[in-house]
Amino acid sequence: MRVLCRQKVVVAVLMVTLANITACGSVVDGPQASETSAAPRWPATNNYEVPDGIANATMVWSAESGIDLFSIEGTLARATYESVAIGWMVGLDYTYIGFPASSNSVPGGPLYSTFRAETGDGPFAGTVNGHIQQIIPTDTGFDAISCLLTAGLDVSVDGKYAPSGLTNGGGQELRSRFIRVDDIPSVHLSVASSPTGGLHWQAPTDNRFAGWKIDGLIDIDPITSGTGRCNPWARSLYPDTTPVIPRDAYANEDPPPVQPAYPGWPDGSN
Repeated sequence: MRVLCRQKVVVAVLMVTLANITACGSVVDGPQASETSAAPRWPATNNYEVPDGIANATMVWSAESGIDLFSIEGTLARATYESVAIGWMVGLDYTYIGFPASSNSVPGGPLYSTFRAETGDGPFAGTVNGHIQQIIPTDTGFDAISCLLTAGLDVSVDGKYAPSGLTNGGGQELRSRFIRVDDIPSVHLSVASSPTGGLHWQAPTDNRFAGWKIDGLIDIDPITSGTGRCNPWARSLYPDTTPVIPRDAYANEDPPPVQPAYPGWPDGSN
């Protein structure tokens, strides 16, 4: 009896282990396995191309006094959180070159990851606002504390423009740690450029994350997380909006206003 019980325990453990592996998409036969393990379909070349789903949207950045949006820190933070916004909108496969590897992000849906490979949503129109609140130097790099506001972003549904699943009026609190992993940062990171504007999404064409590891994409620090620290800034832009905007709040025939991208990526693409 003892031997039989041990065999049952071993079988049970193996079944649980295989179930976990299957759930993670590591050992599965069929279409799901090929979809999760296949190489990303985007970008098609070594140069980033803005996907159609966000082409009619823009990103507008601001920062607290003393923070340079073109500095190494400002550039990395912008590239990171723009990739986060893109990942939420259309999927991880469409984020900037180098972002998935540097942030150790994998597609897996709500149970396994912040991102899906491809959301199937869109097209999107309007403007996402970003604000860098603080840059904190560390021994290995820096921390960035920022906000993302999507109150000005709509998604096309049945020919009308309505709030998307990620639309909010209070600002998403974000905090990430940037760790230098070698002594050779991307050649573009410290190059000062003049701001550029346009009514289409602007993006860097190459890898802005070379030489860096990103630890964390949302704010889970108990000191800063969930404190509403993005609300005052969000209210300064959209004073009449609410923190939660239901998807059925409106359905407009026309897309929302699109603000010129700022500061954009002068040597990038749109």
